[in-house]
Amino acid sequence: MPDSIYSYVPQYAAAQGARPTPRALVAWGVVAAGALVFFAALFAAPYAAAGGHFSLARSLYDGFGVICHQQPARSFHAWGMPLAVCARCAGLYAGFAAGAILYPLFRTLGRTDAPARRWLFLAAAPTSIDFLLGLSGLWENTHLSRSLTAALLGAVAALYVVPGAVDFAASRGRKLFRVRAARS
Repeated sequence: MPDSIYSYVPQYAAAQGARPTPRALVAWGVVAAGALVFFAALFAAPYAAAGGHFSLARSLYDGFGVICHQQPARSFHAWGMPLAVCARCAGLYAGFAAGAILYPLFRTLGRTDAPARRWLFLAAAPTSIDFLLGLSGLWENTHLSRSLTAALLGAVAALYVVPGAVDFAASRGRKLFRVRAARS
């Protein structure tokens, strides 16, 4: 008896997951490098302040102040100064950077599909619970609980961003190639 139509696997989809294209490698590299640079900037602010480079430190703190409350009591410290973001945001960015760097160990770069959305919601649950328990006063969360729960969310978020970047690079690359071919 022949297989059902529902068990058919398109040949393109099978080939897509087999080997990453150069564009996929570049897209992954850009995301991973960008995440590392962003994470390093969290430490650059207190380092610059400790080194007397106050205008650079102020620029970094002000830039991160747009996305974080930066309360010193809720932040990790380095060089005697708080990081540019709170412990929860630091965990989120550290987790994202780790997830982006380690992405090829878990999924091939040739895939452009993201995991089911439920995994992102499940990864957000510990951070939400930690936040709500602290807000309600039922439990006093710590720097460690804030950063670790957010790191899980950040790492899982990378599983959604990297395939999007790979897909964007592939689609933009095809469009650029068509434009160049048309000009020739």
